[in-house]
Amino acid sequence: MWHVRFYVDLPGQEARQRKSVPIGPCTGKDKLTKPEAVRKGTEVIASIGVNTPEHLERAMQINPVVTFGQRVEWCRRYHKAWTDGKPSSVLSMESQLTKHILPRFGHLPLDSVGEIAVQEFVADLKRSTFKMTKRNGDFIKTYKLSRKTILNFVGAVKLVLGRKAWMTWELDLGKPGHPEQRYFTEEQLQRIIEGAEGQYRILFALLAGTGMRIGEAAGLHLDDLDLDNCVIHVRRGVWNGREQAPKTVNAVREIDIDPGLAALLRQHIGAKKAGRVFEARNGSPISGNNVLKRVLHPLLERLGIRRAGLHAFRHSRVTMLRKRGTPEDLQKQWIGHSSLRTTDRYSHTHQELEYRRLAASKAGLNFEVGPNGPKMGECVGQ
Repeated sequence: MWHVRFYVDLPGQEARQRKSVPIGPCTGKDKLTKPEAVRKGTEVIASIGVNTPEHLERAMQINPVVTFGQRVEWCRRYHKAWTDGKPSSVLSMESQLTKHILPRFGHLPLDSVGEIAVQEFVADLKRSTFKMTKRNGDFIKTYKLSRKTILNFVGAVKLVLGRKAWMTWELDLGKPGHPEQRYFTEEQLQRIIEGAEGQYRILFALLAGTGMRIGEAAGLHLDDLDLDNCVIHVRRGVWNGREQAPKTVNAVREIDIDPGLAALLRQHIGAKKAGRVFEARNGSPISGNNVLKRVLHPLLERLGIRRAGLHAFRHSRVTMLRKRGTPEDLQKQWIGHSSLRTTDRYSHTHQELEYRRLAASKAGLNFEVGPNGPKMGECVGQ
């Protein structure tokens, strides 16, 4: 990775601080040549403004200028996104800040992190190639950041800056792509459930029959099940082995299930009176990552089904509900979405050929077309 190194005058300090900012890959398909790196480095220094009279004037001010990094420290102590945020969300933001955002903006005065600086940051992220390594430093693979990931980076920057600073921005992140979302057909679901063993057979049946998130399923307790009335109460989730509130307000919900799934759950519970519905061997909540890597992926490989994540069960459930003509309000309630627009992205009815054929046959012309033209009023079946 090419870096541009320079010194920055800091408010109230005689010593200048040495900085290093990544500007692009030096290897790989999208690598920058040395002249390109020099030109890019010059542009980065110009955009930061460390060589301008204004920068020197700010550094010489008696009242210290607040830097982006100092604002991040304030956010960590007082901003509700950190103080009230879910552990998974906070961990994700901290990773974004540490790896990408703070190395770029941490030393800059807060008011200099504007639309142009962030737009250039976005462009650099889009063109850069990153390396994934193991903890011991061994190389795994290279990768590029998705548009969604970059959008999350921008969101973190906006949280730090505050709404007044960015509300007039018009950032260009490029056109959104249409990544393929995996789902299982009903035939594949049946094979997966029948091929699983032990509690995982019940787990996969539950995910397929309810569309629950894996964290919600891991957080189920026996008192969340009203099997006499075929209702499951979603009250919590599990992340990193710890129980926490569900992902969103709408995720707290009641899911109606069919009697067959209720009977399967009752058989799985047996004489057990309390505790979790699904547990690891040591009694802790099941881990979604372990279920994925140790159970689902090996099972899919054995069955000859293309690899997919646990969220594919959720996509399958929405598709099944759409095919059955389930009322929209129940779809939204059972899946736990705030809007049907979100649920629409989970439907794969356009990939169900037999379903489309049946729908087309029901929407066909209500007459026969003979050699002399259509016979109006006569149904095909007559």
